[in-house]
Formats: sequence, structure tokens, C-alpha cells
Amino acid sequence: MVARTVLITALLCLLASPTTFATRPAWQWLSEPSDFTLSFERELSDLAGSLPVPNRRQAVDESYRLPNNTSPIHYHLALRTAIHENSRQFSGTVKVLFEVLEPTTTVTLHNRRLTVQRAFLHEEAVGGGAGAQIEQVAHSTDPDTEHLTLAVSQLLPAGSRYYLRVEFEGALQNNNNMGFFASSYLDNNGNRRYLASSKFEPTHARSAFPCYDEPLLKATFELELTHYKEYNAVANMPLAGTPTPDPDNADYVTSRFEVTPLMSTYLLAFAVTDFTIRTADRQTVYARPNVFEETAYPLEAGNRILDALSDYMDISYYDYMPKMTQIAIPDRGTGAMENWGLVAYGEPVLLFNPAINTYRNRKSVTTIIAHEYAHQWFGNLVSPHWWEYIWLNEGFATLYEYYAAQLAYPEGEYWELFTVEVIHSAFGADASETVRPMNWNAATPSEIAALFDTVAYDKSGSVLNMFRAVLGDPVWRYGLKTYMTARQLDGATADHLYGGLQEALVSLAPTLLPATVTVRQLMDSWTSEPGFPVLTVYRTYGERQEAILSQERFLSSKRLPSGHVYYVPYDFTGGHAPDFEPTPAGYGWLAAKADKIATGVPNDQWIIFNRQQNGYYRVNYDAHNWELLIEALHNDPAQIHHRNRAQLVNDAYNLARAEWLDFAVPLRLMSYLRRETQYAPWTAAGSALTYLYNKLRGTAHYAHFQVYANHLLLDIYPTLAIDSVAAQETLLQLYLKQFITTWACRVGHGDCLAKTKQALAAAYQARTPVHPDIATAVYCNGLVDASDEIFVWVYEQFKSSRNQAHRTVLIDALACSRQPAQLESFLTTALGSGAEFDALLATERTRIVSAVYGASREGVDAVLDFLMVPSRVTEFVQRLGQSALNSAVSNIASRTNNQPELDRLNALLVSLGSQIPESVATSARSTVQNNFNWFNTLEGLVVVEFLEQMATTPQEL
Repeated sequence: MVARTVLITALLCLLASPTTFATRPAWQWLSEPSDFTLSFERELSDLAGSLPVPNRRQAVDESYRLPNNTSPIHYHLALRTAIHENSRQFSGTVKVLFEVLEPTTTVTLHNRRLTVQRAFLHEEAVGGGAGAQIEQVAHSTDPDTEHLTLAVSQLLPAGSRYYLRVEFEGALQNNNNMGFFASSYLDNNGNRRYLASSKFEPTHARSAFPCYDEPLLKATFELELTHYKEYNAVANMPLAGTPTPDPDNADYVTSRFEVTPLMSTYLLAFAVTDFTIRTADRQTVYARPNVFEETAYPLEAGNRILDALSDYMDISYYDYMPKMTQIAIPDRGTGAMENWGLVAYGEPVLLFNPAINTYRNRKSVTTIIAHEYAHQWFGNLVSPHWWEYIWLNEGFATLYEYYAAQLAYPEGEYWELFTVEVIHSAFGADASETVRPMNWNAATPSEIAALFDTVAYDKSGSVLNMFRAVLGDPVWRYGLKTYMTARQLDGATADHLYGGLQEALVSLAPTLLPATVTVRQLMDSWTSEPGFPVLTVYRTYGERQEAILSQERFLSSKRLPSGHVYYVPYDFTGGHAPDFEPTPAGYGWLAAKADKIATGVPNDQWIIFNRQQNGYYRVNYDAHNWELLIEALHNDPAQIHHRNRAQLVNDAYNLARAEWLDFAVPLRLMSYLRRETQYAPWTAAGSALTYLYNKLRGTAHYAHFQVYANHLLLDIYPTLAIDSVAAQETLLQLYLKQFITTWACRVGHGDCLAKTKQALAAAYQARTPVHPDIATAVYCNGLVDASDEIFVWVYEQFKSSRNQAHRTVLIDALACSRQPAQLESFLTTALGSGAEFDALLATERTRIVSAVYGASREGVDAVLDFLMVPSRVTEFVQRLGQSALNSAVSNIASRTNNQPELDRLNALLVSLGSQIPESVATSARSTVQNNFNWFNTLEGLVVVEFLEQMATTPQEL
């Protein structure tokens, strides 16, 4: 005990250097939740909200749009930066060749917080370029619409062309991944190095230079960057010759780039860095010098994926762009941006080190590269006419991030993850009464930014995949090429896509769709209306072997009457002759609220609709068919396709949550998992298991849940070597092993806890890191009650790691400790300052706190104790921000299930007093009361009764 106290005290002393405070916003995109941080679902009542249900196309304030009396043709942009000195000021000159569309005395562009010094109107010179100056023009910027209006003294006639030259200054933004922004990293000597890069989507180009910042207003771009001579510049296009010395300062050079194809302003991209470069064929990867070895895989993957997409689309990327560069930006979160020819990533989703990064990191790198490369066609070659159609970018990119990864790496089985990671995710967000449809207009920058949501990504990807399956791959690809060819280097609306697919049907499969029905009618029923349907299958069990199909919009919290009819493509198979291979000819269409169809399935055999869950809808059945399905799963799960097994688990649970089904149905159905060996059904069950764990932990009923969970794991757990990695294990097998290990250890499986503890102890003794493909499970579970020596050893690995993805794994692992002193010391690091903590990112500081309260009840108590010290709360808010404190309180409340825990929460709320808003305290108490009240709801009573009976009579399952 003395040794333990000394070690923790030493660690605390190490962390207790004088603290300085700064708050930076954390930004994250496409982040993958850890298996070890328990997520809490929002209560159904919270989802309804008070907003009105969206109309088909809402009105917006059109004053934010440019007046459309002039249009850009070409930009010559020159920027100067001294980022190597950490100077945040930059200056620039932009010359815009524009055409006058309507007679006008004003020219209007966008400007966000740039200081415009002077503006001039020039003639267009014979042979191109800016000619003689006509006049210096007056200018003003409206801070609301961000319109830069330039007044000329003469009427500019329609059809004429001029150059507008604007001189301006601006300031680099600070690590916020918007506009022209600054980042930094530590080199191997601990020196901080600075860099500048851009991210303009959707409306941030205007913060780097005055421009026509709307996606349809495409132009060509000619760029030059003046920068420190020891740095290099990179942009969409290759360098036009070698950098030339700057005549004004011998320490600077100017890098000039070739002219781009026609493209939207949001796709212009550039960076000024001291990065190293890895090259293969026509692709390069830029990254900071001390992670050069981690760029080999993304370069290989980039070449394979771009080639696969070029073949699939039958349109070569290199027909339009001469090169492709990927760049890893430090401290950029987990986002990425598809700039044409220069794709930018946060380091965790591009860099990959096989010695320390997990199989999940490899998957993330592969699929996000595929996502961004898909944009080279969907978004770059053809851009949205307006942000209303952003799903034409993001929906396709979400679909092909899995599909193209599968094409490039067939052995990776990436496509197998699409159902559980995309379709099931989309269902969750799209079941709200206030969700928007895919087509949704917007005007202000904040409205436009809000369109980049689950609807744009997951729902749109799911709907597009449904029609890919229904139309068949030959028709689909023919239609996409037709669409791309017609709209290349231009903008597109949803109707343009529909037209391309319609043309493909006419050419290849004119009888595939019902007579007089068009692609536009079918797809518009999904893209212009919010939500998705539940298809109810009610079998008549008569001699004719028929079923009544009906559709109703699925909402997670209520049922509302709706006159809308989705065109629902359905297919099915039965237990008498199972056939789970979808074909275009095998689909029927439910084009009404209800219909009766013949099934040919004997009354004593199960029936399943939506083979392999290609359709974007849930399916409910009559009670008897549910019984037949449960019986079939218990007898032989393999007779039903694994994606449909995942579908059944996910549908049954969510239908029960929405009170379409008795909760005993999903509980009985999931009990078949004892015989399940595939990842998809298990991870589909993860939401239900997490929900039950969150409700029951800390209550008198938790022991019954442990019996249930251990029963499910009984057969699968012994087949998995949770503390070692076999060479032949596939990606999905590794996913499955981590899932099973997580749940076995979470519910107290003795062998799981012992083996992970032994594996971590052995690694510590050998001073060798755990194999990355089992590191997440071994580190987390092994640290549950590890010695202080082992805890400090893992912490030192975190402190010395330069790989952001690896550091995230170790943060989550350290948070798994259940030793109060260890957790207290770890939480202290989130507030640390000085040289010892220079490498700690703002996002890592907040993740330490959320990982600790998310890992266990002991972690919740540690955060509670930490925040009970008033001086720490002050530091907490100064370092992490008020929102982090509010979030911590809310999450503590979500994890409060009994009276002693509530007493501790109330003590914290009293201690915090006015340091949190009264609304946060009120909401926290309400959350706990809802947790308590759940046991008196029908759902709670059914769950408790079922688990109690199961614990005492398991043979009845």
C-alpha cells in the first residue's frame, strides 16, 4: 500500500506544475465510438422536441444569396504568409475575371472578416489577363450577409467581361478547421512548429479571399503562395516550375501552381508547411517529418482506391486532374476534406503505423480515404447546384466509402460493415418527428453548415444503396456515368441524377419498373419527405398463402397519421426455400398505404422481408411470424442470412422501444445469440445490451441482467483467444473478438478479467506493448485493478506517443482503471500545463474526462470527487470550457441509478452552485427521476419480469 501511494503521489507531483488556462473548441467528425465508453440513448420524449414538422421545401432568406448579375470565370489569387514565425496575419491580392449577366453598376462577392484595402476595375487585356485600370471602386461589406459590394461609376453592359482586383488582409484562424487556419506540432526535440492550411467547405473560402462563394459559381483558379524558403507549399494542382525568390525578402519564395479545372470555390485548397513527402505514381502524401513512416499505407491505399473508383465509374480521375495529394494536418480532429487534388485529413484518419495502430484504425483510414476519393466524382467533378442537394455529395461518398474500400481490398470485408454502421445509424436519427428530408433548402452560413448531418451522410447513403440494389449494378453504373458525363464541371440537382438513372433504365431494363412509374417518382418519395417507413407484414395464414403489407412512418416516440406514401421496394424469402440473394427482378413495390400479396410461403414456415436489409425501412410482423422467426433462430441461425439476423435484432429492439412490440420479443429473440458467430448480429444487439445495462446497473435487478448476458456469451466466448492474435483472423473476426471481450469483462466474466489482466502484466514484465489488434481490450480490462506501476507504464506510453489514434486508444484504456487515486491523477492531466503537457491536444483533454465517466461507475465517482473541489472546478472551466462542465454533470446524471448515487449527485450540484446554469441542474435531476421512474413503466416492468424469470428458469428461453 505504501508503494502504491508513493507511485501515485509521484505521478501527481509530475502533473502538478503551475497551470495556465486556455480554451479551444474541440471538433470531431466520423469518430468511431469506443466499445468501452458506454453510450446513453436520449429519452424518447427528448426526441420529439418542439420544432414544426418540415414542409416539402421551406422558404429561406434569399437575401443571403448573391444577386446573380455577374459570374466568375477565373481567379488569380496571391497570398503571403509568415506562418513559420507563428504570425497569424496574411495578406493577399485576388484578380477575378467576371462576366456581366445583367446590366449593373455594382459587383457583389463574399467577404468574411477580411480587411479590404483597395479595389480596382480593369479591362480584360487582349490575349487574357488584367488590362488597363478603369477605376478604383468604392466598397462596403454587410456583416450579416457577408456581401462585399463594389460600386462602379459606369453601367456595365450584359455580356461584357472585366477584371476586379482586390487587395486585402486577414488573420489565420486558430485550429478550428475553418477557412485559412493555423496548426502546429512538436518536433522530435520538443520544439513547436507551425503550419497553415485551408478548409473552405461549405462557406469559408470567403474568409481567405473575396470570392463568389456559392457552389454553382465555378471558375478556374491560378494560385501563388509566398512563404518562408525552408517551407513548401502544396495546392490542388502541381507546381508550375520551381519556387522563385521573393524580390522583397531573401528569406521568402513564391510557389506558383498550374491552373485548375472549373471548380467551386469551396474546393480550392492549399497548405504551407515544413512537411516531408512520400510519392508513388501520381500520388503523394504530406505529413510532419516525425511521422513519415506512417504514410506508407495511406499512399498505397490511395492508389488502389482511386484506381478502383476510376474503373467502377468508367471515368478516370486523371482525365481531369494530373495528380492527387493527401495531407495529414495535426490537431485537426478526425475530419477530412475532399478538395480536388489535395485531400486534407486529421492525422488519426490518415496516418497508420502497423506496430501500434489497431485494425479499427486501419479500417477507418481505408474507408475515409475511400469516402474522400469518392467525392472526386461526387462533389468535385459534379457539384451540388445549391447546398439543398448536399446529399448528392455526402450520400454517394458514404455509400462508396464502404463499397470502394471493398473493391480495393476484397479481403477486408468492409462492405459487411455498411448495414450496421450506416443503415442502423441512419435509423436512429431519422426516427425523430422533427428530422429534415434529404432535399432541404438553406441560406445563412449556419443553416448551410447544419445540413452536414446524419441525413446528408448515413440516410442518403442508405437510400442510394437501396436504389443501387433495386435497379441492379449495370443499370446503376450506366446511370451514374450518364449523370456524370452530362453534368461534368457543372452543378446538379436531384432531378439530374434521376434523369441519368431513367436513361439507363430505358437503355438497359425498360420493363424493370412498374409501367408509367419514373425514377423521379420513386426516389422523390424518399428524398423530399422526412423519415422512413415501417413495413408491417400481416400474414393471413389461409389457403392462399397471402400477406397484407402496410406502411407507416416510423417514429421512435409516437405514432402520427400521415398521408405520405413511400414507394417501398420489397422482396422476401421463406423458411421452406430460403434464398437471400436480392435481384432487381425479385422486387415488388408497395405504392399505397396497404396491399395484399401472394407469398407462396407455407403457413408453418417463417417469412422475412427485405433480404440482406438493402431496403431503408424497418419490418414488423404479426405475432405468429415473430414466433416462427425466434424458433428458427434458436434451432439453426445459419438458415437466415447474417445481415437479416442483424436486421431482426435491430428491428425488434427498436420496435419494442417505440411500443410496436412487447419488449419480451427482442429479449427472447436475442437469446439465440448464444449460437451466433457473426459480428453483424452481435453488434446490432449492442444497442439493446447497452440500454439494459445503463438502466439496470446499480439496481437490485442488475444480477439478473448479468445472468442473461453471460448466457448469451456462454458458447461464443470460449472459442475466442481474447489475449492473443492469430495470423488468419479477418477484420470481422477481430471486431467480433473485441465486442465479446468487452461484454464478457463488463458483466464480470472471471476468465475474461483474469486473462486480460495476465496479458497486460506479461506485456509490462517484458516492457513490450500489447499487440495493437487486442490492445483496446487488454489495456482497458487489464487496467481495471492494475498496480500503480502498470498504470504509470501505460501512461508513459501515452505521453511519449506521437500518433494521435494510438494516444486516443491509450486515453480510453487509462480511463478504465477503477482505482480512485489512479483516476484522480489521470483527470489532473486534463488540466495540466507547462512543457510536460505541450503535446496534449485540446480534444484529448476533454476526452480524458468523458472517457473516465464513460468507462465505469467508479469513473463517474472519480469525476464527482474531482469536481467537488471548488478550486479544481475553476481550473476545469478555464481549461476545458463551460460546456465541458455542463456535459460532465449531465453525463453523471445519466449514469445515476440509485439513491446513494443520487445523494452524491445532489451534493455535487449544491457544491457547484452558480458555476453551472440552473437549467443544467434541473435537467440533471429530471434525468435521474426518469431513470427511477423507468421501473414503473410497461417497458421496465416487462424487462425486469423477463430477466427475473430467465435467471431462475433459463431453460425456458
